[in-house]
Amino acid sequence: MHTYGIKVYNTAGEFALLTPKMAKIIAGGYLTMPNSLNGDNTYGTDISLSPFTNVPREDIGVIVQPSKVNWKATIGCFQNGGSYPFGWYAKDGVAYYTKSDVTGVMSAWSAGAMVVNNINTWDGMCNCFPLAGWDFLDAQTTFNNVRIWAAMTHIVYDYSASQWLAVHTIGNQGVEEVNYMVFLKNR
Repeated sequence: MHTYGIKVYNTAGEFALLTPKMAKIIAGGYLTMPNSLNGDNTYGTDISLSPFTNVPREDIGVIVQPSKVNWKATIGCFQNGGSYPFGWYAKDGVAYYTKSDVTGVMSAWSAGAMVVNNINTWDGMCNCFPLAGWDFLDAQTTFNNVRIWAAMTHIVYDYSASQWLAVHTIGNQGVEEVNYMVFLKNR
């Protein structure tokens, strides 16, 4: 039995011991996420798998944990009869983005300006949470790099479009810092 490696525990106290025979750690540590999109309007930071090239997707493992996050919303209070209900809303002027599941491209989305008596300008928010991981397209099967993607995700109802959306804030407006590890199996 090995006496070295990384122990990964479950809630029952059972553990698995990761050793160099099971996985080779390629990179890991702390990463500050960028405050802007890449030139092709995708997002994230690429971590090289060098000296390995054309690594099959099934041989790559990635762990990403958001460690410093910021959320962007505003709270509104309005009179409705005799009550004053509060609600969370997407904040006008914040750089929110939608993300294409097909291309990975992120596009700017603008929150409504919260104009009195115009419901189409009030984009209610029901949740926000950090989201992070390895970002790749389904069509990709081999890799030379791993792209770390992390953002604060806000679930909003876009009244002007009559639809629910997941919109994201990035960098120091979203997930600012992550801890990560990239490892390869069968190496």
